[in-house]
Amino acid sequence: MDYTALENSLQRQVISPVYLFHGEETYLRDQYLKKFQDLLPAEVRDFNMDIVDGRDAAPESLINLATTLPFMAERRVVIVKNADIFKTRRTGRDEDGQNPEERVNPAEEALIKYVENPLSSTCLIFCTDSADKRSRIYKRIEKHGQVVEFSPLKGRELNAWIDRKARDLGKIIEPAAVGLLVTAVGNNLHQLSAELAKLACYCRTEKITASDVEFMVSKTAELSIFDLVDAVGERNYKKAVKMTREMILSGEPAVRILFMIARQMRLIIRAKVYQQMGYAEKQITGQLQVHPFVAHKCIRQAGNFSLSELKAAMEKVLSTDSDIKNGRQEPALALELLIIALCEKQSK
Repeated sequence: MDYTALENSLQRQVISPVYLFHGEETYLRDQYLKKFQDLLPAEVRDFNMDIVDGRDAAPESLINLATTLPFMAERRVVIVKNADIFKTRRTGRDEDGQNPEERVNPAEEALIKYVENPLSSTCLIFCTDSADKRSRIYKRIEKHGQVVEFSPLKGRELNAWIDRKARDLGKIIEPAAVGLLVTAVGNNLHQLSAELAKLACYCRTEKITASDVEFMVSKTAELSIFDLVDAVGERNYKKAVKMTREMILSGEPAVRILFMIARQMRLIIRAKVYQQMGYAEKQITGQLQVHPFVAHKCIRQAGNFSLSELKAAMEKVLSTDSDIKNGRQEPALALELLIIALCEKQSK
């Protein structure tokens, strides 16, 4: 089950007595933990909710909490954070030939038995950033409760989340603005939420535009690299070198800038090849398998270079990388010399 299925269950008021929340997307996980806490009336919430750290709580204490009857309410909610019991254990077999992942101590065995026959008036929620799907307790919750995986959002799912979040703030965000925001921030929902709140306060109209994002959101190295490649495509070496120096002064390592240039050149080469094969922009976007905003930038930048220029540029990038790794050139100087060389007009 993913978070959208969990949302549907909550809207239907279908509550399981046992849940396992696992995955790297902690923002969404915390949002849904809050929804479960809100199931309890505010006036009796303190009497019917426990939040414990699984690293410190013994299994028998968790069972005691889970088997406590609710006080003046329909249910209790017990949240176990850092539930390391679900994490991968060492592999291989011991001297008795038993797989350690199949072996549990008596206290854990009691917890597994509780999961198999949980108290219906308690909602017990285990939280962990990773879970071993082979473990007995994972399989028991999968069978007798609900396992919800909170994976990082990407693609259309991430775009849809941004759109919903903007609407919750009373705004409509343009698709171009969504692409620019994702490129600048990535898929960190904590940061995206903060940036959207800032944009909602800044924008006096109902709509959030790409210009608003450009003005309000701090430019990351990933976003700056588009401008750098644009300057190279314009053969404006002064502008390109200036931008490179600004990125280095802001704390971006020269080798990382080189890596991003290489990545961008590879995408542009692929876009150029698909263009020459007669692919439409939508088809190229699908083939590149990147955010549509990034794909559009690559397709546009492909028009600034011939295929031979792109291949020659890639060779220069690889040569510079080799020079830096082998100590033949100082990274910042090597990067500037590369930028100047990339700005030179090549014969088509």
